[in-house]
Amino acid sequence: MGLFSLIDRYLIKAFFSTMWTVLVGLVGIFTIADFVEKIDNFVDSGAGINLILVYYGYSLPYFIDMALPMSMLLATVFSLGTLNKNYEIAAMRASGISMLRIARPLLLLGLLFTIFQFNFQNFIVMPFNHQQKEITRNILKPQKSPSKMKEVVRQDVNGNIMVIKSYDVPKNTGTDVSILAYQDSGITERWDYAKLEWDDSLLIWQKTEGLNRRFDRAGKLLFSQMGLSDDLPITLTPADIVKEQIRPNEMNVFQLVDFIAKKKLLGLNPHRWVVDFHFKLAFMLTGFIVIFMGISFALQGTRENLAVGVGKSVVALFIYYILLIGGQKIGYSNSIHPAFAVWFGDVVLFIAGGWLFFQTAKK
Repeated sequence: MGLFSLIDRYLIKAFFSTMWTVLVGLVGIFTIADFVEKIDNFVDSGAGINLILVYYGYSLPYFIDMALPMSMLLATVFSLGTLNKNYEIAAMRASGISMLRIARPLLLLGLLFTIFQFNFQNFIVMPFNHQQKEITRNILKPQKSPSKMKEVVRQDVNGNIMVIKSYDVPKNTGTDVSILAYQDSGITERWDYAKLEWDDSLLIWQKTEGLNRRFDRAGKLLFSQMGLSDDLPITLTPADIVKEQIRPNEMNVFQLVDFIAKKKLLGLNPHRWVVDFHFKLAFMLTGFIVIFMGISFALQGTRENLAVGVGKSVVALFIYYILLIGGQKIGYSNSIHPAFAVWFGDVVLFIAGGWLFFQTAKK
């Protein structure tokens, strides 16, 4: 049992010594490449050293997240490949230690990294990424406010939700407007107006005739009334409508689930965001998949040429990214179920990794 603990420590130490080196190197490359790409924006916006440091402080978690899979892959290949090259793996196998037992500490690391990436992406990467995008949008590449906004969804402080099919920003006018009150994930009351127009002198919304409906818990219509003359059940102003909201691609999975649920509740199509939800989850398994495949590539390469295993691993990782990102694009097209489109890459690489692993174990 003591020998096994020693093997575990030996493999883990070799893994991390390589991973940290590769991770720091990749993050440095990403940072330099991004700075070279954006240097004109920094100069044009008059950004000082403090703003640049803040910008890259917010960018750092994203760069780390992007570099982790490649770092774990190379760490797996180099750590096991070096042991294989020095005949240490052969000695372990000769002493009766199975391939699965040798790989166990690295597979456990893969699972731990999956849990780490889930929390890291949702609670650090996404909030920091949102702040970085805010600097880009407001300072480095300031964009003019759009004259038209489509499918605007805003929640009032009283909990009611305003849905505007089309909003004219210069005129402060919304068409096909719905205001919904909901409770326990169900709509209890709904107000619909063909048009709302903001009156700057009175600081109120001028509205056309509206329709008010009330529903029971089962969604059955209880009450309906036309020609509403009461005040709007909302306190939102034009400033609240055009105010920048956190964008779905900058949300963590929990925010995205809530966003998708509200989209469905409001009768809007959330398909694109369902695809992104599956993409975020699928990407979080990258760490385990690359370690799983890296084990086989490291031990299948010749002892004299570790570069063969490294090359195969890098190619496999790029194929995985192509399948993952390609699946996301296909999922957007509505031609295939989002889960199948996005998770296809994970399933293919996991099956391929499993086949390679057991082929290697039989040698």
